[in-house]
This record gives sequence, structure tokens and C-alpha cells, in this order.
Amino acid sequence: MRILENLITAFSALYASKLRTILTLLGITIGIAGVIAMMSLGAGAEKLVMSEFEKIGGPSMFGVYRPGYIRRNHRWQRNTSPHYLNMADLRDVLEQCPSVEIATVEGSYYINFDVEGKHRPTYMRATTVEYQGVRQWHAEYGRFLADTDMDFWNKVCVIGSQVWKEQFKGMDPIGKEVGINNKRFTVIGIMESRGPGLEAGKSDDNMIFIPITTAQTRFWGHDNVGHIMVRAKSPLVVDQAVKEVQTIIRRNHGGDDTFFRTWQAQKGIESAKKTIFIIELVLVIIASVSLIVGGIGILNIMLVSVTERIPEIGLRKAVGAKNYQIRFQFLTESILLCLIGSLLGIALGALVGQGFAWAVGKFMKGMIGWPSVITIKSVLTSVAAGTAVGIFFGYYPASQAAKLSPIDAIRHT
Repeated sequence: MRILENLITAFSALYASKLRTILTLLGITIGIAGVIAMMSLGAGAEKLVMSEFEKIGGPSMFGVYRPGYIRRNHRWQRNTSPHYLNMADLRDVLEQCPSVEIATVEGSYYINFDVEGKHRPTYMRATTVEYQGVRQWHAEYGRFLADTDMDFWNKVCVIGSQVWKEQFKGMDPIGKEVGINNKRFTVIGIMESRGPGLEAGKSDDNMIFIPITTAQTRFWGHDNVGHIMVRAKSPLVVDQAVKEVQTIIRRNHGGDDTFFRTWQAQKGIESAKKTIFIIELVLVIIASVSLIVGGIGILNIMLVSVTERIPEIGLRKAVGAKNYQIRFQFLTESILLCLIGSLLGIALGALVGQGFAWAVGKFMKGMIGWPSVITIKSVLTSVAAGTAVGIFFGYYPASQAAKLSPIDAIRHT
């Protein structure tokens, strides 16, 4: 009942000075909106990063590649090793690594793509049948590469949805011939759309896929591969799977473990999350400056309120109100102000986040849209921050009110 009475009294006091209350709320609202907007920015960045990692297979993914340069004796030097990754490595990884669920190889480079005399540079990826399972990405129309395409070096290709829309204008391309670096290939399928990527112009939808064996025989002239992509059976056994794959490759290449390197999606995710957290923390701290300014406004207004209501305080004390009750009454007003400001700030922050997402989509053509993400964590953090500001900056005025002598307060004019 006491709490209800305090709330009613607090609402009455705030309503009695509407303009002052609105101006005070403005500082808290802007401060909370800044915090919400910055946390929304960080959550959106994390969602973008996670979606990109999901596109390559998620936290269970890792890969092996042969870098062009390696670091030796604290210096970067050209990789002069005679060893290269090859199809035998892939076969042994699939057959002899118990922690590996599936694996594939890929080699990528830019090509000249020709459809009925219309040329465009695009990205070609030479790979195997297992690519769909590794990347969890399938053909939407037609089919993906098959074992027979691999065995007979078939000149077939699967195109991305962006290539289909731009080069074929949405018309059925299945069975039609296209040119890849002046060689004729037949389109057998269209991949599902993955959407734009983080980097403008490098969307998965702007790719063309051909059998790795076809690329080796008709373009490269050797059976080397640039990259082996591997999915572990679960994120918990990624480290064990990496060790098994490294053992196989070392064995296949005379014990040489210097010519190749590995990467893990799991470590990339952890690193990206740490970086995003640090950036988000810095942005929130910067945004909190306006929240502190709003808190100083609360302190100032509450001191004015205490001064104006000294006779009321004296009267309440004369009829038996205790010091803690007076303190609690003014703290209730301070906290109520901050909570209302927090709710308004959450709404304003959500609008600012939406505006940022719209601006990214509007002015950064070709880049994936930045999502506006308002999380439960950010809402609770904002409410907690508003309550803390109300308590911290409202405690001093409330204590000053509680210390007043009843006689002196009643005599005050």
C-alpha cells in the first residue's frame, strides 16, 4: 500500500510540473536511446557475422589451404614447397578421419562468362558433389554436380541466382550453352539464393560451379586443389578432426607440415564476437555520456523539487512520517522519471536502429542489409540503467529532504 501511495504522489508531483518533467525526461530519453541504438548496432553486426559463418557451414567447419606466403624467422616468405593439396588428400580425409562428417575441395578464380554474346566477369568455383552437404546449400532448379560429371570431366555448370537473373533475365537456362573462358558449357542447375554478402560485389549468388576434374583437365592442367573444406561431426570434435586431417596430409606429403595452414570457423566466430563486443562496449560508453547528463538533470530538478516542497515535508514529518519514508517518496519520483524516460528511449532507440538499417540499404548498394536487432538483453540493460541513474542521482536530494527538521520545514516560506 505504501508503494502505491508513493507512486500516486510521485505521479501527482510530476504532473503538476509538466514542462519541467518533459524537459527532464528528454535527457534520459536521449541517453537511453543512444544506448539502445548502439546495442542494436552491435547485435546487428553479430547477426551479420553469424549469418556469413552459417553460409560456409557453421561452427563445425574448418579448412586446409596452401598459402602463397608463409611466415618463417619472423619474416614473410614465398611458399616454395613442392607439395600441393590434391584429390588424394580429400579421398583419404573422407575415408580415414572418424571425426569428419563430410569434406570437399574447391578452387576459385574470376572468369569471363558469356551468354549469347553478352560477357560479364564473374566468380567460378570448381568443386565436388559433396559441396552441397558441406555448405548446406542446394540447387533450387535443375540439379547440382553429380559423380558422372566428375568421372567424365563433363563440361557442365550450375549458376547462382544472381547470374540467372542478370544474364538470363529469369528465363529457363537449363540445357542452354554458355561460354566460360571461351569454352562451351551446359547449364544444369540454378542454386538457391543466399543473398548479398558483407562485401559489395562478392555475393555467393554471383558464382558459377563446375566439376573440379573438369577444371583440372580443361583449365589448370594439374590435379592440385586450392582448398579442402571439412565439416566435423559436431562443434565439440572440431579440434580432434583438425588433428586427424593434419596427420593425413603430413603423411601424404612426406611429413611436410609447413606448406599448408588450417582455419576454423569456430575460432573465427569467437574472435569476431570479441571484436564486436569491444566495439559495442566503446559505443555504449560514449552513448552513456548523454545518460549521465540526463542524470545530472534529474539531480538538479529533484533538488529544486525538494526546495519547493519543504513545507509539505515538514507537515508530513509533523504527523509522524519517518526519515526513510520521506527519502523513499523522493526516490520513487526520481526512479519513476527515469523509468518513463527509459521506455521512451527504448522506442526512440528502436526507431534510430531502423533508420540506420534503412540508410545502409539505401546508400550502400550491393552490400547486405544491416539488420536492426533489439534484444531482451538491451531492453533489460536500458531499464536497469534508467533505474540505476534514478537511484544514484535521486538519492542525494531524497536524503536532503529526509534530514529536514519538521519545525524548520513548517516555518519555511
